[in-house]
Amino acid sequence: MLSRCSFTRLGILCAIGLATAACAETDPEIVAIEYLRATRESRSDAAIGYLDMDELVGRVANDIVLVNTDGDADDFLRESVSSLIWALFQETPREDLAYDARPADITGDRATVRVTTANAEGRERTRDVHLRHTDSGWLVSGRSLNDLVRYVITRLEERY
Repeated sequence: MLSRCSFTRLGILCAIGLATAACAETDPEIVAIEYLRATRESRSDAAIGYLDMDELVGRVANDIVLVNTDGDADDFLRESVSSLIWALFQETPREDLAYDARPADITGDRATVRVTTANAEGRERTRDVHLRHTDSGWLVSGRSLNDLVRYVITRLEERY
């Protein structure tokens, strides 16, 4: 009876350990690669999930003032930014690439990951992906949002 109890406890501890490992936070290198992969595969929902939307919307809000009498202007802006970015990722030409990342340079809640992509012909491109650690884990932020911020501001100015 004692040995069955010990095996049961050991089994429960193993299950807890495996569950904890499965829920462990994702490394910034993995987030950087998965974000770039999602953008190149036109998986807009996945790509947006890797973005620091709070920072992105905040930076757009610094340059754009929207007046929406039908509801909350902040909600409207967040939905507009998300819709524009979603459509942009859908328009991105799809390409099969190989991905490689150097270990992240982490300073506090910020990280920079150098990612190299290679296409089928062997042409390589290296870029730095900037991330911020949030309650949701590592998210693409900082300078990596610059082009997206400019794109959204331009599109919103054209529309409204």
